[in-house]
Amino acid sequence: MEFSSIKESNPWWEKDDWEKADLHLSNIREQKIAWNYNLIKKFEEGIYSIRGPRQVGKTSFIKQIISGLAKKKNPKSIFFYSCDNINKADLEEALNLFFDFSEKGERFIFLDEIPFVDGWEFVIKHFYDSGKLSQCFVLLCGSNSIDLKRSIERLPGRGDSGKRHFIMSPLTFLEYLEAIKFPMNLTGKRAKDEALIKLHLKELQKEYENYLLTGGFIKIINEYHEKKFISDYSYDIYLKWIIGDLAKLNLKEKYAKQLLRRVIETYTTEVSWSSLSSGTDIDTHNTASKYLEALEEMFVLNIIYKMDFNKKIPDYPKSKKIYFSDPFILSCVYKWVNSIEGNFEKYQAFFESSISKLSEGVLLNHLIRIMTKKAKSNVFNYNDKVYYWTNKSKTKEIDFVYENTALEVKYQNEINSEDYKGLTEFKNSYLLTKKTFNKKTFPLSGFLLLLEKYWL
Repeated sequence: MEFSSIKESNPWWEKDDWEKADLHLSNIREQKIAWNYNLIKKFEEGIYSIRGPRQVGKTSFIKQIISGLAKKKNPKSIFFYSCDNINKADLEEALNLFFDFSEKGERFIFLDEIPFVDGWEFVIKHFYDSGKLSQCFVLLCGSNSIDLKRSIERLPGRGDSGKRHFIMSPLTFLEYLEAIKFPMNLTGKRAKDEALIKLHLKELQKEYENYLLTGGFIKIINEYHEKKFISDYSYDIYLKWIIGDLAKLNLKEKYAKQLLRRVIETYTTEVSWSSLSSGTDIDTHNTASKYLEALEEMFVLNIIYKMDFNKKIPDYPKSKKIYFSDPFILSCVYKWVNSIEGNFEKYQAFFESSISKLSEGVLLNHLIRIMTKKAKSNVFNYNDKVYYWTNKSKTKEIDFVYENTALEVKYQNEINSEDYKGLTEFKNSYLLTKKTFNKKTFPLSGFLLLLEKYWL
């Protein structure tokens, strides 16, 4: 391997002003709208991980940590390396060089995009077993969830007390409002907060629909708020991430594209692996499930299962519902599967006709993000916690059930008695609308802001 690349990746070893030239930190400084994830507060000995989609800010977050540490600790005790294009031997060689180069004692190791190093977990285990990771804070980072998650479970220290494994997601709607400095401060008192939402509802609805266009990605939020437009180049950055990671997983771009088209066509409806593969070149439901589950692990999709009403658990053999993990990712995929140039303008018709469906996906994203944030265990799966429900005759349905709370989305101006039909099966239930308020009905834009504090 090129040892000079290690020195280039760790400029703080030799330069006090390295931050000025760092691309990620420069981008943060240039952003008018910024966000500090602040996931890890203590940098103690142990193996930690951060998973999340590409372009969400994981590397920038690491560089911010390093910037702070380099001012307090010996800069030569801090090691960063991007593992995008290296192999197992390269990783071992790079770590050995760092241990030979640095002083014994407290060290900080950051390995970015490690899942694409085949067998990386054996390298980490070897260093752990040899005692070299004693007094080391090790942060493993990646955008491919399945390999990182499963491999971490085989690593030493995985059962240590305290949460060590985190997911960095795009911003929630509440975080989006905080980032753009929306002029409304929640008080922590439910009656007052609901009153504030009523007073600001018109402005909240406007920003919510902006959020449906930008999703929770800071770069896109900045672009849209500055230009009221999202360029094809920006959509393509995220599409290249999806296509590139599919290639690294040896999955065919053609199959993934065809299946994602079917996901958009069947959005918010019950599907099976077989029904999704219908109309594609994929000839078995097993292949369809392999691709869709890989896209879930890449943080492109969220997959939920029907609830067994009596047991209150997911009924895995039954049909599923599939959503995009962020509304901006959906708009990127829409461009891809339809081969569109000028996507921002052409996406508007689909956006306006599908806003209630998009809102259903956003609610699920929020449920998953809040559940994940609150989970104290290092091993957590949202599929075991949130489901959809229909009765046997399919005359009643609920979008989402979480801990006996039923949530139904009808993002529309007018509501009638039929819209509440499925909710009668659950004692604790809410209809989420565009603007209607009553005891069981709440505007979705406001509900998302109070969801974590008052409903979950």
